[in-house]
Amino acid sequence: MKNDSVRKLAMNGLMIALVFLATYFTRIPTFLPGGYFNLGDSIIMLASAFLGPVGGLIAGGIGSAFADLAAGAFIFAPITLVVKGIEGLVVGLLAANYIKSNGLKQPGTGSNPANLNLILALAVGAIIMVAGYFSGEAFILSLFDKAFGIVAAAGELVANLIQGGLSAILAYFLIIVLSRMGVQKYIS
Repeated sequence: MKNDSVRKLAMNGLMIALVFLATYFTRIPTFLPGGYFNLGDSIIMLASAFLGPVGGLIAGGIGSAFADLAAGAFIFAPITLVVKGIEGLVVGLLAANYIKSNGLKQPGTGSNPANLNLILALAVGAIIMVAGYFSGEAFILSLFDKAFGIVAAAGELVANLIQGGLSAILAYFLIIVLSRMGVQKYIS
């Protein structure tokens, strides 16, 4: 029992660090001051699939918020904490239990129910990220200027859609490869 708790704590810490690194070191500036494109969502989705909803919530929220703080994007850190945490939670709820109980049978075949469930979970996670950032950015930036908030948030939609889509695709392939390797038996 004690070893399971230590393993979960270590895996959560590792995933927080990986989310931070994937977010911080793949920064490509976007339209908004302090905003940037990154691939951290792929690691959030990976963590959620293997660690479940709580692990996804923790890794997504904390790892991404730390990356914003380290990048000097202080105004976005609270939004990121909530949005990426919810993303991890929902992806974990939709994908983790199925992956743990059934595994990914014949990975890579699109007609497999496990793969369809995973694709749905990752797509919903990407949508949560896009919608969450749109709402959060519109709200925060409208505090400075009502018209600017919506316009600036709308200007980020394309970048966020690309980030979410690329991250979901990358996460899918990472999850498939790691599942084929049997990593889930060491993680959970």
